[in-house]
Amino acid sequence: MKRFGALLLAVGMIFGSLMLRNSLDAKSQTSNASGGGNSVDPGKAFRLTCASDLEVVCKGLEGANPALTVTIEQAGITADRLTALADGGDPGFDAWLTVGPWAEIVQDNRSFTANAGEVLETPSAVLASSSADIVTLKTDEQALTDSCGGAITWKCLGENQSLPQPQSIGMPSPNTGAGLAVLADATNSYFSADDYSAADFEDPAFISWFSQLTKNPQNSQLGAQTVLVRALTAAGTYTTVGALSSEVASLPTSSRRFGVISPPKDAPSQPVIAQVRLVPAQGIDTKSAVNQIDQEALTKLLEGSGWNTSSPDQASNMPEPGVLQVLREMWAA
Repeated sequence: MKRFGALLLAVGMIFGSLMLRNSLDAKSQTSNASGGGNSVDPGKAFRLTCASDLEVVCKGLEGANPALTVTIEQAGITADRLTALADGGDPGFDAWLTVGPWAEIVQDNRSFTANAGEVLETPSAVLASSSADIVTLKTDEQALTDSCGGAITWKCLGENQSLPQPQSIGMPSPNTGAGLAVLADATNSYFSADDYSAADFEDPAFISWFSQLTKNPQNSQLGAQTVLVRALTAAGTYTTVGALSSEVASLPTSSRRFGVISPPKDAPSQPVIAQVRLVPAQGIDTKSAVNQIDQEALTKLLEGSGWNTSSPDQASNMPEPGVLQVLREMWAA
């Protein structure tokens, strides 16, 4: 109940802030990045900031290319720093390899601050993709399926208090690309859509569901582990987790005790697809940035980490950037 009450209060505050944002002058609204940057100077080291979801990939790139200087950081931390960056300031990188629509979140957030200038150029085409999945203990799968009326969904897992055994649900932080995709996928499941607005989050039924799904205190005590790795290495920690299919594929042992639950075939706006893109800093040409990191090597490393590179540009089913930001704020409340 404490978690529910805190969320109820937080949603009210967040929604009030959202109304203030929406009342600002139209001139502050987000515009598309121009993509008119300059070519990269080949004589300088190229600074690449990578979302933590792509640490293995980016360490591989750095090892193969001495001209790269790689920094690993959770995408949400990078996004918050960019939101607060003064116009014309150095973002600390030449390009940002992200998982999810973080460039759009930054643009949207900055449009409601005193720092409304653009700090990023147009993102590259989608380089790889991965679906957001429910992963649950195989021993629980049939009982959960029956309790959920024939299909295990995030909506059921958050609403149903009479599941066959208490479910310990692991949700990755939405400061990561995986966590943002999983939380969006879960919310799409709740609303059976991806075109809802932050105003819909004021519904007490949604707040109760969100609280039930995200309340596990172990979700914030993972250190460098993901919820899937913790579930595999510490038996009894989690019974059900959210993860990207790329991570499941890169951990072969996951299939021994845990199974991936696909969304119902008629489920609208599911699954959410996490997309890998390269986002240059303002003033750097997108094509030049992609060439600088060696796209062929990047593709091989992504494939080796379980990412889909053969047909990556699927519909993401992601809600709007402002809605994703509100979900992040609710998670942190």
